[in-house]
Amino acid sequence: MSFRPAIWLNILFLAALLVAAIGAPWLTPYAAEGAGTPNLPHKLLPPSWAHLLGTDEMGRDMLARILYGARTSLLLAGLVIGGSVTLGVAVGLAAGAAGGWLDEFAMRITDIFLAFPPLLFAILLVSVLGGGFASAVLALGLAWWPLYAVLVRGQVVRLTGLPFVEAARSIGASPARIARRHLLPNALGPLLVQATVDVGAVILVASGLSFIGLGPQPPAADWGLMINSGRQFVLSGSWWVAGFPSLAILLTALAFATLGDSLRGGRN
Repeated sequence: MSFRPAIWLNILFLAALLVAAIGAPWLTPYAAEGAGTPNLPHKLLPPSWAHLLGTDEMGRDMLARILYGARTSLLLAGLVIGGSVTLGVAVGLAAGAAGGWLDEFAMRITDIFLAFPPLLFAILLVSVLGGGFASAVLALGLAWWPLYAVLVRGQVVRLTGLPFVEAARSIGASPARIARRHLLPNALGPLLVQATVDVGAVILVASGLSFIGLGPQPPAADWGLMINSGRQFVLSGSWWVAGFPSLAILLTALAFATLGDSLRGGRN
């Protein structure tokens, strides 16, 4: 991988975002407001030295809310990607290594999930489960795992006929050992690239769920919720209530997508 400036810029931005999310209670003097405590006398103040990004309709400091929203978004995306990768790798590895009826059955189940766009599937499932952080994680995890199952299965099928796998099989290595020691490690590269790109995509979809009221619920700090509550003030001049959370989503999703594309390009 060639370390171009764009890669480092994305890495630095995402590292700073992670540090800001983890350190949110100590990086702002308005930690209570970031966590959801209202301060009505200060509502809808424009950006100033006291409130660098202004305040929202409840008088809460927007910078604090965005920092706490980063915690929500990154934690949610991390849980979704982690769960999806775990399930997808298990299904894809088993299907590709075993072949036959197991492969056919697993891929048909995967095709059923892939028939639904992730956002539509998540909306349907969260509507049944009820809105909330846990429901959003479960719904998005079930929507995302088939992508990793198909990816890993394709890598395993490609690798199965290569000489190093045949050599392991010829010395008596069990199918489970071959899958664990030879197939899975060689499939991790494309998996890592896809997971990096998908973090941004998950944040976008999760924000969409929150925007329509099916994600984390108030007073939780969530970028999608903040845009939904702030959109009614845009035309009245208080653009920052919806504008800054929108910018946070855009920059975060773009950084993950660009980093993933850079990693993909480095592998070619």
